[in-house]
Amino acid sequence: MAAYLAKRYRFGGLLRAHLGDGRPRPRIGIRDVFESVFLLFAQRLPSLNAMEEVLRRRGAPLVKKRVPSADTVGYAYARMAPEGPRALLREICARARRNKSLRHRGPPTPWTAAVDGHELFKSLHRRCPKCLERTVRRGEEELLQTYHSCVVAHLVEAEPPFSLDAELLEPEEGEVSAARRLVERVIREHPFIQVFTLDALYLEAPLLRQIVETGRGAIVVLKEERRELYQDVQGLMRAVAAKEMVFEGERLLVWDIPDLRSWEALGDIPVRVVRTVLRRTVRERVGKEWKVKEEVQDWMWACVGLPPETSPLTIHRLGHGRWDEEEAFNEEDREFGLDHCFKHEPTAILNFLLTLFLAAVTTELFFTRNLKPPVREGMSLAGLARLFFEGAPGPGESSIWSEARSP
Repeated sequence: MAAYLAKRYRFGGLLRAHLGDGRPRPRIGIRDVFESVFLLFAQRLPSLNAMEEVLRRRGAPLVKKRVPSADTVGYAYARMAPEGPRALLREICARARRNKSLRHRGPPTPWTAAVDGHELFKSLHRRCPKCLERTVRRGEEELLQTYHSCVVAHLVEAEPPFSLDAELLEPEEGEVSAARRLVERVIREHPFIQVFTLDALYLEAPLLRQIVETGRGAIVVLKEERRELYQDVQGLMRAVAAKEMVFEGERLLVWDIPDLRSWEALGDIPVRVVRTVLRRTVRERVGKEWKVKEEVQDWMWACVGLPPETSPLTIHRLGHGRWDEEEAFNEEDREFGLDHCFKHEPTAILNFLLTLFLAAVTTELFFTRNLKPPVREGMSLAGLARLFFEGAPGPGESSIWSEARSP
């Protein structure tokens, strides 16, 4: 794995070029700290204490020079600029695209990023200056609960899955405000992104104008009856005949209404609305009997900034591709500890999050693009993590981060 990262991505050079240390007089270098956390996620260890135990037992071959303690890691991550891990994600993404390791999962579509929020962890006892707060009821008692939440940009319709960046919510701030900062940075750092797909919460004119003014498009779920746009579309649907299309072997009814300008806050930006209805017959077992019922999926999307020739089926595909991010959240929480609080400090939380994204995508790149099919047969990514743990060098062996292999 270390040799693969060195050969394909010049991993050691990237660490030297982009990691910055905010500690005044560090005794253990930031690269040793970062490599330790990277290995924590690659081996899917549950905590910093587990990481320290493994590193102490296995010795220095797993880091460049000196093994850091759990306290040292937390202290360093609270003072490391997040721009470093973000730059690493940017470089890995660019190089993976250049060597064709990062590909579209299905037919070629515009490169699309889903933006959605995720709550990381909550507590009734711990708090920091950047904690979000809410009141919860426990029986008859009202308690103040603190929590942290973030907004994440994740590639959809991509192999392997790739979380590009994250932004923490500030106190008394909504997801849309954090999403605007995140979208601005994603457009700057990952200019190949052409479309953003978003939940109905993000159907806000300032965010959509920001996306369109940079030459990108947006596909946003439209489902709130109180919006004038929704009401206008509902009226037009009665006068527009649906077209029947085939998507992945299933028949869809499709309504496509372009050039809507009833949303005054968008000004001269036209809105295109696409609605798709899928009806399928499904069987489910109830007790000892199989029962057949009809399942209806009815979706509507508001689209801005997309080329007029974009097919409604492409919009349907990318709109549903937003669920790739939910699957990534589930995977990262179950296997990598996404919702575990490694250090309760805002900068450290963000740095751990970005390092998790980096370890998740690089281990999957190694698994899918470097290991041969006979080796992968019968092995999962969780099994690969166990092999990493079992195959780590012992005390006295050479470092896995050889400078000769990682210029």
